Amino acid sequence: MINWRYHIMSIIAVFLALGLGVIIGIGLGDNGTVDLGQEGLLEDIRRDIDETRNENNVLNNERSINLRYQDSTFPYLVSGQLLGKRIALVSSTTVSEEDRRNIVGAIETASGQVVSTTLIESGFDAAAIAARSREVLSQYPQLAVIDEASLTKVLGGQLALEIGAANPPVALAALQGTLVASMAGNYELPVDAVILLTRADSGYSPYYTELEREFILSLKGAGVTIVGGEPADAPASEVPMFIAVGISSVDNIGSRIGQLSVVYALAGERDTYGVKPTSDMLIPIMRIPFGEEGA
Repeated sequence: MINWRYHIMSIIAVFLALGLGVIIGIGLGDNGTVDLGQEGLLEDIRRDIDETRNENNVLNNERSINLRYQDSTFPYLVSGQLLGKRIALVSSTTVSEEDRRNIVGAIETASGQVVSTTLIESGFDAAAIAARSREVLSQYPQLAVIDEASLTKVLGGQLALEIGAANPPVALAALQGTLVASMAGNYELPVDAVILLTRADSGYSPYYTELEREFILSLKGAGVTIVGGEPADAPASEVPMFIAVGISSVDNIGSRIGQLSVVYALAGERDTYGVKPTSDMLIPIMRIPFGEEGA
């Protein structure tokens, strides 16, 4: 929450130091000594640098305390929120392994079960994927005639069936190494919710967001809760697309605050959470932790 202040103070300190160096250079006389008239100004700059350094130290300490507080309270705030729920995680390859791991950890801390994890190649070649689908999935009528024009609609719906509705993962398996970067877990279990993680950048295929859209709409049609998430530093935000298709979203999944929002959204809270201008709330309304109603 205070990272930006810390970085601004650091930048100010650097420029003050550079200014000090320039003034010292200007103030040096031919004999290599500093003019007496500059001494007062130099002393003021030194004092400003010391004050900035001290403020940096204070802010850094406050940040450390804030993060420790978030880590300490997180298990209590999400306790039991996803008890008994099966969750599928679907992520673009541009989302960091750390962010994916932290989301899985948050779900498990809330007593949810991540039954499958699917990574989708965000920079895929649509023509190559269509050709591959026709080649290896020719026995499936809806996939045997797929082309670039129908790719996102057909595959978006098919992936929703295989990930969210316990259908055999035939397309997922067949497209490993092309559209599907990796898959792990049990795809034979129906799921209660899906968390879709993205980090849009210039390497995204022009078809990727449309594939996500069709995937989301198909899951919604099947009655599966789906939540969209992205890190705060995503080069381009997909939150407007999540809003357009009517699902909850979280735009700061890399923070404990964002991970808390993911848990509550998967539990059924509906809104746009995070720190970007598109968000309606920073975090969901807190509920009584599971098992504490009578306390």
